[in-house]
Amino acid sequence: MSAPSRTVPNPLRRPADGPQVTGVLNLAKPEGITSFAAIRVAREALQERHVGHAGTLDPAASGVLPLCVGRATRLVDHILRQPKTYHARLRLGQVSDTGDLEGEVRTVASAAHLTEEEVALALTNFVGLVQQIPPMHSAVRHQGKHLYELARQGVTVERKPRTAEIRSIHLSHFSPGEVAEAEVEVVCGKGTYLRVLATDLGERLQVGGVLAWLERTEYGPFKLADAVTLEQLTAAADPRSMLLPPEVVIPDLPRLDLLAGSGLAVQRGQGVWVQRLPAGLPPEARTESLEVRAHGPDGRLLAVGDLTGMRFRPTKVLLPIGG
Repeated sequence: MSAPSRTVPNPLRRPADGPQVTGVLNLAKPEGITSFAAIRVAREALQERHVGHAGTLDPAASGVLPLCVGRATRLVDHILRQPKTYHARLRLGQVSDTGDLEGEVRTVASAAHLTEEEVALALTNFVGLVQQIPPMHSAVRHQGKHLYELARQGVTVERKPRTAEIRSIHLSHFSPGEVAEAEVEVVCGKGTYLRVLATDLGERLQVGGVLAWLERTEYGPFKLADAVTLEQLTAAADPRSMLLPPEVVIPDLPRLDLLAGSGLAVQRGQGVWVQRLPAGLPPEARTESLEVRAHGPDGRLLAVGDLTGMRFRPTKVLLPIGG
């Protein structure tokens, strides 16, 4: 007689009547693992399968990796709009097929003649709106596949230049030599590749360039100094206590405080008339649609939505009834 079968519980499955975990984790991703591997660890620690990141970091890169958990994944696009700060080391005199040290690195020219002043001046050409061609080893999709998947197969496809915004570049240290190194702090927007900056700088200086090291130190409101490591997360008695409230992602949106009845309607996804407008709204807000965040009587974030006149319509409900 065969042994009775039993169901093996899924560690990432919440109880049927349990609320979904919602919040944001300021995670410090270490070098040597992918962003997706970091997410898998976070999912298991938080016992929540809905975890998403706002912009990957390459395996060789470290630093701030904001993770949106539960319904906070609806705010990923708000994080993507915010500036990022990187600390990077650019190596001049070498090139790589990947743009960093993960690929085949070759020395192509001597950089011994370069001075700190020359490198600093060359870097000013990359501040502002610049055109970058996404590297083959990137997460950009081509006909449904990531470019890095094609690159691993030895396939190279034509990529169109994309506009990236680099707000500032500060040269913090320069080491001259046959292979020179420039340490920079870069503040940039969405879709900026530091590997491309390294190769473009090398081309401009006619010696070749490669990204030798990269760390993301800030991303919007998130700072590396305040970030949680994977070791801290997995060792915590209550990993969920490390989550930040979702409103940290949208501090600049005007706050709309709702009464209990209106709050319940918004939690159902319904539009409501409000009794008073948020303080400090510009005059045009009374006639034009304005994105705001709506909070309930207890202060919790209920939804993000559009406020037109005295009418609020939720577009992203963060706290549904029973959630």
